[in-house]
Amino acid sequence: MKQTDIVEVKEFWNANPCQAALSSEDDRQRYFEEITRKRYQGRDWHVPIVAKFPSLRGKDVLEIGCGIGTDGIEFARNGAHYIGVDLTPNSVELARERFKIFEVPGRFEVANAEEGLPLPDESVDHVYSFGVIHHSPAPEKIADEIYRLLRKGGTFTVMLYNRSSINYYIEIMFLRRLLKWSLFPKFMPRLIAAVTGFDRWKLEGHRDGLLKKKKQTKEEWVSMNTDGPFCPLSRVYDYGEAAALFHRFENVRQEVWEFNVDHWSFLGKAIPDAVAEWIGRRWGWHRMIYGQKPSVVMGSGDKPRSYPTFVDSYSA
Repeated sequence: MKQTDIVEVKEFWNANPCQAALSSEDDRQRYFEEITRKRYQGRDWHVPIVAKFPSLRGKDVLEIGCGIGTDGIEFARNGAHYIGVDLTPNSVELARERFKIFEVPGRFEVANAEEGLPLPDESVDHVYSFGVIHHSPAPEKIADEIYRLLRKGGTFTVMLYNRSSINYYIEIMFLRRLLKWSLFPKFMPRLIAAVTGFDRWKLEGHRDGLLKKKKQTKEEWVSMNTDGPFCPLSRVYDYGEAAALFHRFENVRQEVWEFNVDHWSFLGKAIPDAVAEWIGRRWGWHRMIYGQKPSVVMGSGDKPRSYPTFVDSYSA
């Protein structure tokens, strides 16, 4: 089986910066404001709860996979010393633009966390990564990099897609596999989109993919059913798999969030918000993992506390 490499992942996300299509505003300030509003008032309303932006005031915070800086700017606005790194130049360019427009200090780097980031050992207090590591061909290398970069007692917050979810077992592995054959007639993506409200371009992308390759591996099927039909790689994690990925850390805990009612067409619109939240907290799509690097007594051989600087950065 062909293995997805980091080049494919980089090309896909560089062409499709996450959240960049949430606004079509021409005015750049309103463009970024609309993206923030849609993120935190929509399906990702729980992000401020799990990210705990105000709690990191005065801390050195590294975001792996900063995207266009939607969460990153909230860390910085709440007083964190923020560093954003991303695999894709287009995302970093948009994040830097956003920080500059709102005159918020931040530092940025285009870098591959699998290969190691241009930061000293034990140089940050907190690492944040929301919906990124599960797209990596080598997620264990990123977990090791988080361990290297955190100071002793430093913390992390990571979101991975949840295997033990309604989205995975019922939507992706049952309903979509059952109904995928209905896409083969050329008119069906248009008809299904009109009836259900689902994105026509996604349905047509799935149809094209099925016509090219009628039998996908499980990894291919999961990948094309998470972040669109052209997504090259996505993984899902249950409790044990996530725990194994972060086995070097201590005080690791997990919780789940996010049941996306938009996936259920007109049926989803009938589900009360309280019920959707209740479902999400039990079988949600977002598996949140929290933990910290073990604390040890500081010795003479330990590196002094330092704040890394990048040549390519923006500071207000």
